[in-house]
Amino acid sequence: MIKSIAARIVACVIAVIAVALIGMGVFGTSQRTSPQGAALIENMRNHALVNATTGEGAVDSFVSAAQQRARAETKGQGMDAMKKAVAAAEAEVRASMSNMKVDLDGLDTAPLSTATDALIAARKDYSNAEEAAMQAYVQDMIEKGEVEGSAAPADQAEQAPVAVDGAGEAGMSDLEMPSQSDEPKVDMSGFTATPEMDKMQGIVNERFEDVSAALVSIQPLLDRDAMAQLEGAINQLVYQPGDRFETEYDRYVEAGGESAIPNDLMTARIIRYGDDLITVGIGLIILALLVLFYRKIVNAMGFPRMIIGGFFILLCIVAILYDLSIADLLSNTIVRMGMNSIMVLAMVPGIQSGISLNLGLPIGIVGGLLGGLLCIELGYSGLPGFVFAILVGIVIAAVLGYLYGLLLNRLKGSEMAVTTYVGFSIVSLMCIVWLVMPFNSLVLRWPMGGGLRQTVSLEPAFQFILDRFLAFKIGGITIPTGLLLFMGLCCFLMWLFTRSKTGVAMQAVGNNPRFAEATGISVDKMRIIGTMLSTILGAVGILVYSQSFGFIQLYTHPRTLGLVAASAILIGGATTGRARISQVLIGTFLFQGVLTLGMPVANALVPGSTIAETMRILISNGIILYALTKSGGDSRA
Repeated sequence: MIKSIAARIVACVIAVIAVALIGMGVFGTSQRTSPQGAALIENMRNHALVNATTGEGAVDSFVSAAQQRARAETKGQGMDAMKKAVAAAEAEVRASMSNMKVDLDGLDTAPLSTATDALIAARKDYSNAEEAAMQAYVQDMIEKGEVEGSAAPADQAEQAPVAVDGAGEAGMSDLEMPSQSDEPKVDMSGFTATPEMDKMQGIVNERFEDVSAALVSIQPLLDRDAMAQLEGAINQLVYQPGDRFETEYDRYVEAGGESAIPNDLMTARIIRYGDDLITVGIGLIILALLVLFYRKIVNAMGFPRMIIGGFFILLCIVAILYDLSIADLLSNTIVRMGMNSIMVLAMVPGIQSGISLNLGLPIGIVGGLLGGLLCIELGYSGLPGFVFAILVGIVIAAVLGYLYGLLLNRLKGSEMAVTTYVGFSIVSLMCIVWLVMPFNSLVLRWPMGGGLRQTVSLEPAFQFILDRFLAFKIGGITIPTGLLLFMGLCCFLMWLFTRSKTGVAMQAVGNNPRFAEATGISVDKMRIIGTMLSTILGAVGILVYSQSFGFIQLYTHPRTLGLVAASAILIGGATTGRARISQVLIGTFLFQGVLTLGMPVANALVPGSTIAETMRILISNGIILYALTKSGGDSRA
């Protein structure tokens, strides 16, 4: 009773703090476009501009320019004369710059504000013109077929996504975030400014002259040469593409602009960090609910899912606090969930039929890979190609699954070890097979020598065929409708099967094989059906995975996919004896969500380090290790 009262008091205190933070956050975000917010930014910008023309950086620029003039004037007069002239020029500049400190209080800064607003508008117009010109250039290159890394003809160019130089390369690791940036690239080295851009640049130059005149009126010691030296720094200070209140505020703070608003500093910071205050407030509300309903949540979700779910929420909060794009991260999480869910679903019939976790999933994956390779070899593409690959993969996986089921029936009681050995063995065997497969397509084979490529592009076949079908955005989060619909269809069909006569019999074998045999159910037959179904889902799952990834990966890539799928369903709450479809969805989302957010958050916490890769290994393998330790619990009845 005392613990319950204390929990309520703590929850109430946390909730009050949360409401206060959310209230301040709502106020702050609403003021960003208000006259008060605009006035604060304007004052900070003016102060930052004056600092930029009189600060240490400006002094160094002026000194450098004066030294260059001194060297030019004393050229041919000897080294000693040049050194004296350079030293005298530096001393003169530093002496004059020491008198350039300006107090803006009481000064009329309206001309500077007006000129700066005009310069910002001109810079925006130029940026828009440049973006339009670059898009036109890219489209022209596509139509001409001059696209690096793609053999697609011009009439297919609109179907093939194109990235500007800087996109990622293929060959990511098994657990690395897949991306649609592995696309043909356009070389922008031949891009030149258009007449429209030249016209806009002229306007920018005129507006900069107005800003220069306003700054000189504030600080008469400045001259044209000095402003020419500072043109780049001033242009970068007043405007950068994609500017909003937060980015401007941070830039002006770095340039010393906060000293312009000592009386409104707290208000300015509330406006700047309004989103963060709301995020922290929501996090505290979640914490208050956890404190208040701790026992009920643990009983409903289980302690492991509560811990991992809390860690996922914490990663989301940290991502927002570090200005990471939470919309992009959640979009990637949804895609990763959809592309991995079918392979995780493949664990359900294996568990329900009594063979435990099907760590031999690579057997089914091989069938799916063969279906995808035949699709490319025969020249099929689009939705028909994807359906063809699935049908071929199902047929191959069914045959392999039947043989695999016969093997498992001979080794009852040792399924976990056998499936692991079989999975690793089939991957090693296929590493040899991929080298001797008689495919002729240049997309599949190495350009020199024999064997298939390690990474095969699906662009000519069914790349992103599900991800892009009816895709839309909600609040910046991309929803891959086709991918989620296919995932839902597979889960629904599996749910229907579990409620059929055969499905119920199969579960009876998994729950209590002796009782099932006593009731006339063929235990061996049900185990073979479960193994075949699991293997078939593995074949379908790898094709779904590959179309989202954009490539088929051969050789050693399938080796760990069975472990990943098994870990995801165990994290979702399944055991080696019982599994539900809901646990597939929960486990896949938590596993992939933590993995997706963990790496960018690690990069933000320790920038410029390799901690992201370390975090990827720790998170992925740590979750796998934890999940496998849970496989010892709750055995079959």
